[in-house]
Amino acid sequence: MSQFSGPEIKHTLRKLEFPVCSKEALLKIGQLTCGRVPSIKHMDLALDLMAEFIFHEVDRRGNKRTLPLTTMQEIQLVEVLYDYFNSVNNDTARNSVFLSLFSGTTAIIRSGILSKLVSMAIGIPSHFILISASTLMQQLGNTSPNSYRLANALVKDYFVLMPNSSKQLHLVPRLAPQFASNFLTAVADIYFADVKKGPLIFPPATLLETITDWVSENTQLCVAAQQTQSALPPGAIAMEATTPFAGLLKWCILAPIYRQTSEIYGKLHLGLIENMLEIPHSNPPRAIFAQHLIISIGNICRYAVDLQNRSRKSDPTERQKMFLEDTALHLCLDRFAQAIQIALSVNCVYGNIGDMINQLKQLPFNKLMAIVINSYKNKT
Repeated sequence: MSQFSGPEIKHTLRKLEFPVCSKEALLKIGQLTCGRVPSIKHMDLALDLMAEFIFHEVDRRGNKRTLPLTTMQEIQLVEVLYDYFNSVNNDTARNSVFLSLFSGTTAIIRSGILSKLVSMAIGIPSHFILISASTLMQQLGNTSPNSYRLANALVKDYFVLMPNSSKQLHLVPRLAPQFASNFLTAVADIYFADVKKGPLIFPPATLLETITDWVSENTQLCVAAQQTQSALPPGAIAMEATTPFAGLLKWCILAPIYRQTSEIYGKLHLGLIENMLEIPHSNPPRAIFAQHLIISIGNICRYAVDLQNRSRKSDPTERQKMFLEDTALHLCLDRFAQAIQIALSVNCVYGNIGDMINQLKQLPFNKLMAIVINSYKNKT
């Protein structure tokens, strides 16, 4: 079939029933996309094969299909994809096909199949698929809408619909640490989001516990995606991974003021600090972006204003005392100050650090935070 023209290949595949046609089309797509320098003609043909024979988005004339794949057909397709990617030992070839299938203008449409495939790769462990999924998340941006959808689907599968099966995820950091790191970055953005984005939601207890175990048991997990270069097709530009430090620290910092009193947040905070202390030195730093580290400021300031408003009718002295003695607020600020100090001490912060310090001055007074701010000013 490799010697046939495009029309001949399509004609041959149309004689096959689903999902056999999908299986054969994948083999041909691999040949077309994994050449040393795939031609535009080959890539266009590969995209046509994906649309018609893999995802059944168009008919033989190229017109959009009105009926999507049935649930049974989706299951069959996921099984075909699972078997195919596990059969490709070459990382570059596997990633080339994976990126072609699940990125580009059709990524949103195909996100459901991607989520089911990655979920299957966790339930029936597949190092190959998880590494390719990690590469995809990193190339699209692991805080992008597509990565967000994937992370949200995995949370739903393993922590909402089947919370007792979350033990499967405990294997992931050892099986594919890069994927685990990129998943953490994506999932961290789902919870404790800025209130301007909508109602605040908190992570399920089983998710919080699993993530805390991951971080506590592997002190280099948070930078794993930055330590391994993804195997990309020729000409592709590798995207830098965003570490999960800022997003997960946000959980720990904001938990007290939102009455999330689980001790797990304290354990997660300690695990993140230990991970920060193990960040490999790089020049320039690249582990934590300064503006990401201070995303909690707005939430904390709104809490402080609300606290003052609730005590407005009190005596001024009593109001100030109430403000200073709010244990939730000061636990929040203590954790924030600890994170800032450790990040600065290990020189892992990049971006405008001076602006970050100035923004920290907006926060309610906290002794530890004041020490951190003054320490930085004395060194500059």
